[in-house]
Amino acid sequence: MRWTLNRKLILMMTCLCATVVILMVVLNIYFERALMKAVERKTVELTEAVHLAIEEIMKSEERDYMKLYNQLKKLQPEGVKEIDIIDGATRVKASTNPLKIGETTPEKITELIFKSEMGQFVTAEGNLYHIVLPIVARGEHQGYIHMIVSTEDLAMLLRSHTRNRLIATLIVFILGAAVAVWLSSRYTKPIRDVVKSVESVASGDLDVQLPVNESDEIGVLKRSFNEMTRRLAEFRRLEERLRQTEHLSTIGELSRTLAHELRNPLNFINLTVDHLISRCEDKNREELLKSVKEEIKRLDHLVNNFLTYGRPLKLKKRPIELVELIRDTLSLVQAKAEKQGIKIERDYEILGFLNIDADPELLKTCLLNVFQNSLQAMDNGGRMSIKVDKKEDSVHIIISDTGEGVEPEVEERVFEPFFTTKPEGVGLGLAMTKRVIEEHGGRVEFRSSRGVGTTVTLILPLDRGSAEVE
Repeated sequence: MRWTLNRKLILMMTCLCATVVILMVVLNIYFERALMKAVERKTVELTEAVHLAIEEIMKSEERDYMKLYNQLKKLQPEGVKEIDIIDGATRVKASTNPLKIGETTPEKITELIFKSEMGQFVTAEGNLYHIVLPIVARGEHQGYIHMIVSTEDLAMLLRSHTRNRLIATLIVFILGAAVAVWLSSRYTKPIRDVVKSVESVASGDLDVQLPVNESDEIGVLKRSFNEMTRRLAEFRRLEERLRQTEHLSTIGELSRTLAHELRNPLNFINLTVDHLISRCEDKNREELLKSVKEEIKRLDHLVNNFLTYGRPLKLKKRPIELVELIRDTLSLVQAKAEKQGIKIERDYEILGFLNIDADPELLKTCLLNVFQNSLQAMDNGGRMSIKVDKKEDSVHIIISDTGEGVEPEVEERVFEPFFTTKPEGVGLGLAMTKRVIEEHGGRVEFRSSRGVGTTVTLILPLDRGSAEVE
């Protein structure tokens, strides 16, 4: 049976009510027994007092009333205010109150004595009770026993019991309230976490995932929330890819237009310049024409970049040896690095041969783009390191340099098409690199610090068929 939140709350309230009921029953039994014992003790004491008085009255020899007084005084129980022994002439023969011995009973007591003759032995007076018992022995009227009994001690006992009941009930409810507060905080905290996560999602963070440790409605809510954020993230990725596709479609259309409008004139201008160079005898003019030819070449390269980025990628994957591909690509920039005084550090030789499935031409283009960016960032020399780190399910190609680095606001935009910090750059190198690596199922990480350098990490997945040969 699954413990839902509703069942837990019902169980909590049931346990709280059951605790109160059980406590009340236990306290009632305890207090009733205490009250019964108090009444029993008082009854025994009263009985002993009456028995002693009767025994003294029925003695045939002369009675020692002083001794009887002392015995009554010792026997006087709690709550019995006074005990009097009265003869037939309503004179007090012995009493726990010495001042009354030998005196005639007052009119009120005498009236009570007459009532006792008629069967009314107890008379109430506030919280005091007058008990008058006629003593008849051997057929003769021997006298009366008069006791003044107070119920204040029993009332105090009852009040004490009531107070104790209230205190016990209050303690139970305080404990119950504490448990309720603890349980409510325990269940409201996950709800607050969900609310906070919803606010994060509303602000655009779709990577929020809640830990699910509950099996009740809270757990269901968290699982539903996690599924919702996962689907929203998927929708965002699809939307981003759709936006990129539309963007690439626009660029492709622009590229085709540029190719049509620029390449034919450029080819004609290039041929014309070649013709002029072949007929030119002035060295200064020849150098000027060669500069024009270089600019034409740069424009042609720009058109090629547009065409490459705007064209849909068609990966031609095949097993390639990654370390060998890195060596081949580095050989293309080795001379430039030596000319700029840049030291290249290699940290991948221990891997031996690492085979992966990839498009070698596109991957080589990606590596070349990153290498060239690093060299361009170190005009005055420096160090570029290339490290290959093989993980369980991926391979990391880490390219670091000691160049100028970029500001944080620039770092956020380095993968945007046509964004560049170079005066002569087009801004498609890293954008194209990111696109190619993601088409391979990987990702690109870019970290840079101004004045320290830049690290670009190309992460490619390792298929099950990929193998490392020593």
